[in-house]
Amino acid sequence: GSQKCKDCHVEEYYSWKGTLHTKKVQPADESTVIGDFEKNNKLTVKTTKKAPKLAGKKITTTMYKKGGKFYVNTIGPDRKLHNYKISYVIGSSWKQRYITKFPNGELHVLPIQWKVKTLEWADYHGLKKHYPEDGKYWSDLGRIWQLKCGNCHVTGLKINYNKARDTFKSTWADFGAGCEACHGPGSNHVDALNVYFKGKSETTAKPGEYIKAAAETIINPAKLPWQLSAMVCGQCHTRGASLANVSPYKKGFPKQYGYPYGFLPGRALYLYYKEKPGLWPDGTSKKHHQQHIDWKQSEHARVKVTCIQCHTMHKNPTKPLKLTGEKLCRDCHKTDKPRAAHRLHTFGSCLDCHMPQTAKSSTPGDIRSHTFKFISPEVSIKAGGVKKQPNSCSSCHYHKDTPLTDLVEWLDAAKKADMPKPFSAHRKEEPKEPME
Repeated sequence: GSQKCKDCHVEEYYSWKGTLHTKKVQPADESTVIGDFEKNNKLTVKTTKKAPKLAGKKITTTMYKKGGKFYVNTIGPDRKLHNYKISYVIGSSWKQRYITKFPNGELHVLPIQWKVKTLEWADYHGLKKHYPEDGKYWSDLGRIWQLKCGNCHVTGLKINYNKARDTFKSTWADFGAGCEACHGPGSNHVDALNVYFKGKSETTAKPGEYIKAAAETIINPAKLPWQLSAMVCGQCHTRGASLANVSPYKKGFPKQYGYPYGFLPGRALYLYYKEKPGLWPDGTSKKHHQQHIDWKQSEHARVKVTCIQCHTMHKNPTKPLKLTGEKLCRDCHKTDKPRAAHRLHTFGSCLDCHMPQTAKSSTPGDIRSHTFKFISPEVSIKAGGVKKQPNSCSSCHYHKDTPLTDLVEWLDAAKKADMPKPFSAHRKEEPKEPME
């Protein structure tokens, strides 16, 4: 557990405590619940036409507080309204979801989510698109949190399912992604200290020797081969299914775990997990937590620039980036003279063009493309519009209504303004100045 790591690594511990990694799952209380459970506390949806006995009806889910606890009144597995106590919350930045515990220990994410940007409730695996026993409804066996999501939201998850009794007695070492999620199991690391200093005094102990011995009992992503280093982050920042079958299995359970079951930092992720991305036509992600899938397509991956070259979970507790804003990109991408579109976007952001928001979800802003490629409006034209393929230009509020053909023509003009004159793609003589 991370609390034990704090004994020696105080600075790293408290810098980690300030990151969103610690907020993946938290106990539900007044300080962690950010949804409106008192005034704007109802969500009414028209049920899908496929829902037996409920088709086409308007069902209202109500969120409320009672005795300092938080509850959700919604349709359960028996198609009747029930009051469900919230045990844990998921997230706190872009959106927040809520976990309830069933009598047999199953954990399920309730069918509502709070959208921070718009301050409103939205359906999540509820009656808008699903219904009880369709396999994807929030209370179905196929949506059990311990089997679908758990190990990416807590550290050291032990599912502890008893098939004979049909009960879960799940435990974990840390809420969120703790130290051991990235550095591997730490018991041997702690034992190394105890073993080395046993029987030694401050005068006879040689800290240098201990540090050398202790380093061999823990994983440091910065010292792994570049692919394995990225896979430490990729264990959660990806989408797909485990290669391990759920065991013991019960009819209705998902066939595979939703996370890389059995994976430990330092190992090859593809031996534990099959990535199954949701992609736009150009290959960028359309769903959240797919950064590893994007990165593998990037020029960064080709030249071995990994996650930890840009990101850090230590030293900068408020932002998981080593530098902020343009400073991070320009630390490597230096130029004396901006060319083409860069010349006209000196007021803009590298991220807005090369890491546009591409999430197709009810909560925009929770993902940026990690291919680091400029997505041209021309790609959207070929795909049939922005809704079928986002691009870097239309995501800007100034250009959100600009016709795609106008954007393409503007980019062509910007490039030609930098070219030698007369401009021609087929000129035979050598240009007088280098072309980009």
